[in-house]
Amino acid sequence: MFNREELPYRKSTLGYVINQKGEFLIVNKMVYAAGQWSFPGGGIDEGESSEEAIVRELSEELNSDKFKIVGKSQHQYKYEWPDRVVEEIYQKKGLYQRGTQLDQFWISFLGNEDEVTAGDGIREIKWVKKEKLEKYLKFLNQLENAEKVILEFSN
Repeated sequence: MFNREELPYRKSTLGYVINQKGEFLIVNKMVYAAGQWSFPGGGIDEGESSEEAIVRELSEELNSDKFKIVGKSQHQYKYEWPDRVVEEIYQKKGLYQRGTQLDQFWISFLGNEDEVTAGDGIREIKWVKKEKLEKYLKFLNQLENAEKVILEFSN
């Protein structure tokens, strides 16, 4: 068994991708159940900066390179994994991690919405207005975190 308090977090990224209409891009990842949504992003590889990671992840997950980093949020988002997930990750990767710690970025999408398609690990993508995010962001503290970042970059 592991001692959660001694375990590191997995370093990862999250991108608040917004188009010219003010809509946010959300994704349903293959590892999620149907109806579970998030913003795109993913893990930071060894020797990679969080800025490099978010650009790479967006390209892999969304099959496009028409993204521009506007800014990095001052808010880091952390969440704990259930014990079963901690054990599953250990079985797959041989290391124990307690959850995820995300660097978050505000991203402008510079192309047309039809230029973005579901790529690596993505089941479905959707563009939604800010007012509709609460319908999709159902993970613990996910909506509250998103509201902080949106407020930060809306000023």
